[in-house]
Amino acid sequence: MIPFPNKKYDLVVIDPPWQIKKITHKERPNQIEMDYPMMSLDEISNLPIKTISSENCLCFLWTVQKYLYDTKLILEKYGFNLLLTMVWEKTYGRSAGMPLFGFRWNAEFILVGYNNKPEMWPKRKLIPAVFQAENIRHSQKPDRFYEMIEPLGENRIDIFARKERHGWDVWGNEVGDNITQQRLYKMPNGTSYSGERCTQLSQREKQ
Repeated sequence: MIPFPNKKYDLVVIDPPWQIKKITHKERPNQIEMDYPMMSLDEISNLPIKTISSENCLCFLWTVQKYLYDTKLILEKYGFNLLLTMVWEKTYGRSAGMPLFGFRWNAEFILVGYNNKPEMWPKRKLIPAVFQAENIRHSQKPDRFYEMIEPLGENRIDIFARKERHGWDVWGNEVGDNITQQRLYKMPNGTSYSGERCTQLSQREKQ
């Protein structure tokens, strides 16, 4: 097993491929399997997040209704204390949630964890615990989320990223092509995930 990056991060975002099912309906009768490999709770909880977390790291762990309570235990296994739960309310983009049992399931959750408790009244713009953003693509998290949390740390990584993002290291099997490093992490079930680092802007672009 080739390990995670040999680097410590101040900001870790994790969007695990939870074991969930797509529900068939008349418009998309063949939409049964997810379009990415999924992982069990044990596999997710055994990710070596501790090895890449700095002393003052903040962790943002995405989850869904089904695994909301399991996620707290996983966050604690990663070595973090729970600070709060954020909520993404999906507004109409591609979809605003599946209607089930008389409810519109239009929310995802982010458990925020810390190593050392953050400052009570920091001198920065407040981050809302509940925010709205369009649902653009299945499993892809909104740009607004990343824009809100970027001021919290300079060394950032997005675990199981759906796309590359400037200013972030990414680790996952669905990132783009402008990559400078590649690692491979093999889970016990044989599933492999590639870990990449986004190319930084050239010196000319920085000036």
